[in-house]
Amino acid sequence: MILKRLNTPLYRPFIAVILLFSATSTQALTQTHLLNHADTYGNISLRNSGNITLPNPLVVTGSLDLENSRIAQLPQQLTVDGNLNLAYSDIEYLPLVFKVGGYVNLAHSKIKELNFGMQVFGDLSLMGTRITKLPDNLYVKGNLYLNNTKLTKLPNKLMVDGNVYIRGTTIHAIPDDARIKGTVFN
Repeated sequence: MILKRLNTPLYRPFIAVILLFSATSTQALTQTHLLNHADTYGNISLRNSGNITLPNPLVVTGSLDLENSRIAQLPQQLTVDGNLNLAYSDIEYLPLVFKVGGYVNLAHSKIKELNFGMQVFGDLSLMGTRITKLPDNLYVKGNLYLNNTKLTKLPNKLMVDGNVYIRGTTIHAIPDDARIKGTVFN
């Protein structure tokens, strides 16, 4: 009876298998278990979880919260209609097929680089990361937070519709071909 109720259009986006790996065992979450991490708006929260393997491709109709998780790799194809929170996670690289409709929070994560021509339709936070270079043709619809990163310059053809925050970096110049609609705060 419960599984019949879960097999409705409202819950179908959540009916996927997620594998949780711990040091000693592997546990596959069933449809019912996955609903413990999802709400009726399509948001999935796996905050503070262990090393997770997510299904590929993964489509989330709301937001995906993986803050402080030990996840090391995202699916090769990831679509999140809402926000993506990877703050304090072990993520080093983003998938090549990557679409997020809201903000992307990578603050204090282990991210090493972003994809060429990446588009973020909300804010992008890289605060406190060790990232040393941003990709050319980066587009951010919201604000770009680069505080306390290892960045020394902004990329070519940077487009930001909001503000850019560079306090705690050694960035001293804005490229001539950058288009920043807001203010640059140092």
